[in-house]
Amino acid sequence: MKAALVRLLFCIISVTSTAISGANPIPLQNTANETFHAHVYKVSEAKAPTIIALHGCGGMLNPKGEPNLRTQAYAKLLNAQGWHVVFTDSLSPRGVKSVCGGQNTVTQAQRLQDTRAAVAYVAAQSWVDAQRIAILGWSHGGTATLIASAKGVNYAVQPKAAVAFYPGCGNAGVFERAGWQPAFPITLLLGAADDWTDPVPCQQLAARHGIEQTTYPNAHHGFDSDLPVTQVKSIISRTTGKPVHAGGNPEAKIAAQANMIAAFQAAFK
Repeated sequence: MKAALVRLLFCIISVTSTAISGANPIPLQNTANETFHAHVYKVSEAKAPTIIALHGCGGMLNPKGEPNLRTQAYAKLLNAQGWHVVFTDSLSPRGVKSVCGGQNTVTQAQRLQDTRAAVAYVAAQSWVDAQRIAILGWSHGGTATLIASAKGVNYAVQPKAAVAFYPGCGNAGVFERAGWQPAFPITLLLGAADDWTDPVPCQQLAARHGIEQTTYPNAHHGFDSDLPVTQVKSIISRTTGKPVHAGGNPEAKIAAQANMIAAFQAAFK
């Protein structure tokens, strides 16, 4: 199984990407007249499926103000499947660098409105197959993905699926409310060793609502990173009371990215 996943990911990355425009953000406004940015990575195919990608608490830009390594890597990975990718930057247009550590300078409610506006934007583009749009998010953006996947969220065109890497599912009881129901298929990709966003509430959420989830052993927060696992002293874990850890696990990364692609392929059939 491991060898098959390695071969799959090698084939995916070996395909030439046509992403060219992500460094040139497009300013968009949500329904609250707040500005956020869309970084568009297009493929050459007309009317292609599109992934709306939601960054984590540290944003999608590096210190130079350019798309960071995760943004670039996932744009290439998803473009290789023949899918457009639109990363939404909800932080820098609002003058915010980070919302890590419980900062609420950009709220989940604002991220939801940004996501709705991003879906409306891509659905109106001639190069997008408006019937095949999906949402992808990491950490804070993973939680935003789940909130955006609820029944009752009004979209110009409803997305087909969502994938969330290590979201916070214990977010102030949002997902424990009786009214929360997923509007479309969701896949959760979790780390068993995650002491930043505890996987247990996500596992419980998945069990309650029949959501697909995979929890990877020995995987910390950010397990799809290429960076080594390190302690983040500025963030205190709600579960352990100690500084959290973050960093990559190569096996979990390969397996999770393969699962992500399979989930989107199924939704886009």
